[in-house]
Amino acid sequence: MDTNHVTAWEADHPLILAKVRSLPKDTLIFGSAITLGEIAAGHEMTAGDPRRRQLVRNFLNIYVIPNACSITHSTARTYGEIIGRIWKQRPPSSPSTRTDVHLVSLGVDINDVWITACAWEHGLTLLTTDAMTMIRQVVPEVQWDSWL
Repeated sequence: MDTNHVTAWEADHPLILAKVRSLPKDTLIFGSAITLGEIAAGHEMTAGDPRRRQLVRNFLNIYVIPNACSITHSTARTYGEIIGRIWKQRPPSSPSTRTDVHLVSLGVDINDVWITACAWEHGLTLLTTDAMTMIRQVVPEVQWDSWL
């Protein structure tokens, strides 16, 4: 699950709740360490209600953290392959262009590359509402869906 799905699930979005309830009881739903990092960063960057943040942490501890995909050396290789595919398909106009600058110019969020690498590595369907157009083009191996 991308961050938009985790936050919608935590907020009891009816479409997510209906989908989760329709799954067999033994179905595992995965997040990633990157998704957890994005949520933690959001908490650090804003001055939200401490009680609300604790509720979010409790939800994450119960539903997301137990099945969160870690970033491993294998994930790093998969991430590298995705970046390489993007680079080969849409190379920068100048060889001195920084990778992060080039990716931003293509509309690629680096965290989305990591989340996609996790999904690809584990053979998971990536749930997101984000377009991720460039990433989807270069990683046809990943199944994509949205429950929102």
